[in-house]
Amino acid sequence: MSKDTTQERIFQDEMIAQMVANGWKLGKSDRYDRKRALYCEDALHFVQTTQPKEWEKFAKVYPNDTERHFLDALVAQLKKSRQ
Repeated sequence: MSKDTTQERIFQDEMIAQMVANGWKLGKSDRYDRKRALYCEDALHFVQTTQPKEWEKFAKVYPNDTERHFLDALVAQLKKSRQ
């Protein structure tokens, strides 16, 4: 490992430690959806717990594969915001 790579790793570890110390959750790489570029479980949990009425409405519109439909819509909106 080169010196630059080692220093980058130290910086990365320090940044992660600071974020976790301030309330961020450290994700597990096996739960990260690379195709969607997000932690699907966390996104679903957030919406379902903070906006239960809206989630119920969405589930009525998409009674089958509700979570997949939501994640697809979320990713589409995130892509639009980058343009």
